[in-house]
Amino acid sequence: MSPVSHVIISAATSGIFWSFIPSWSGTLACFLSGIFLDLDHHFDYYLNKKAIPLSYKKLLSFSEKEKAGKPYLFLHSYELLALFWFSIFYFQWGPLWGGLAVGITVHIIADQLCNPVRPLSYFLLYRIKHEFHRGKLLTEKHYQTLQE
Repeated sequence: MSPVSHVIISAATSGIFWSFIPSWSGTLACFLSGIFLDLDHHFDYYLNKKAIPLSYKKLLSFSEKEKAGKPYLFLHSYELLALFWFSIFYFQWGPLWGGLAVGITVHIIADQLCNPVRPLSYFLLYRIKHEFHRGKLLTEKHYQTLQE
């Protein structure tokens, strides 16, 4: 998904969050986490290219157009998200943490629905099992069209 799409979705999600839990810190955390979860793409670029992506164009090309390279996307993980939600409820963390979790949850679900990935691709264990190979994470049709 594009950053602009994440901003729009995060703004709407934050508005809904505010209507249920009027907390400035929670609402801000919801908005920011819905956008900045994608920072793990920078980490992936660094792990694969051994360089810091100084250009958004290079980062986008690596993330969306290259067959080579492994998309680790450690923050895009249903397992870690479930653990985070469990911690919030178990330790009774406040609205800031709830907002953070809502933003992350909506971000991952939006990515799952809009990106050309296989159904289990946002499970970290699935990515580990397939050694983070793009061909096992992206839909076959999308993977075949990369770098044609």
